[in-house]
Formats: sequence, structure tokens, C-alpha cells
Amino acid sequence: MKKLWIGFSCLCHTFLLTAQAPLTAPLPEKFKDLKEIILVDNFPNPVKATTYENEPNKFFWKHTTSLLSLTENITIEEGGAYLFYNDQWNLRVAYKAKEFAKLFHISKGKMKKGEPYVFVENWRVDPKLFGGWAMWYVIGTTDSGERVFGVGRLDTVGEIN
Repeated sequence: MKKLWIGFSCLCHTFLLTAQAPLTAPLPEKFKDLKEIILVDNFPNPVKATTYENEPNKFFWKHTTSLLSLTENITIEEGGAYLFYNDQWNLRVAYKAKEFAKLFHISKGKMKKGEPYVFVENWRVDPKLFGGWAMWYVIGTTDSGERVFGVGRLDTVGEIN
């Protein structure tokens, strides 16, 4: 019995060491070989849920997501969001350039260096109160033709504000 317990303990420890966490899990393959120069920020982060009296069966995680390129003008190619589950980032939604630029009010899909772009009411809404991790991303091309990206992770907490 003691040997069985030791073996089980070692196995559990191995699983804990190899499990991925949202802040350390590898990024999806689509970002491989791209340079990360776009800042993506979510505020507040972490974010707790809120409720409304007139919508008692919904929880709202109210936050904004912003984009900023400090060094280059960037033409948007695509953007979207991933959710973290099963120890990896899983695509939730991918927007084409025009749709993504509209969400962030990026005129003609062209980010100007030093100019912040904000998706103001980028809220998570759910009938259940539970936490989770999301990651917004953007991919674009600089004026010199280099493909670049940015990601911003968001912790939505399973608690009410």
C-alpha cells in the first residue's frame, strides 16, 4: 500500500509540473516567427463580475481592451480572442481586419505609432458566475512589411464586485 501511495504521489506531482497555466502556457502556433511589438492591455485586470437588478440572470465582467504600437505604424490583418482551458489557449473568435478595426476604432485598419486604440465595452457576459482566462490578440504588418503581433491576457474572476 505504501508503494502504491508513493507511486500515486509521484504521478500527481508530475502532472502538476507539466500542466500549463495561463501566464506561462505556450502561445498558439499562429504567433510563431512573428515579432511581438503591439501592446495589448485589459483594464481592470483581474476583473470581477457585476450584476444589474433588471437583468438578475446575467453576470457582467466589465473591462476595456486597448492596443498601442510604440515604434511602428501597423496595418491590421486580423485580431480576436482565445480562452484558456484544457491547459492551452483555444480560439474563441477571430475577426478579419475590417471587423477588428471597427471594434477598436482604427481608421482604415491602420494603427499609427504612439496612438492608443480602445474597445471600450469589451465585456464578458454569462448566466453563470465563474472565473476564467481570456487572451486578446492582434496581428498586423508594419510599413516595412514585417508581420507583428500583440497579446494581452485577462483574468475574469468568479466573484461579484
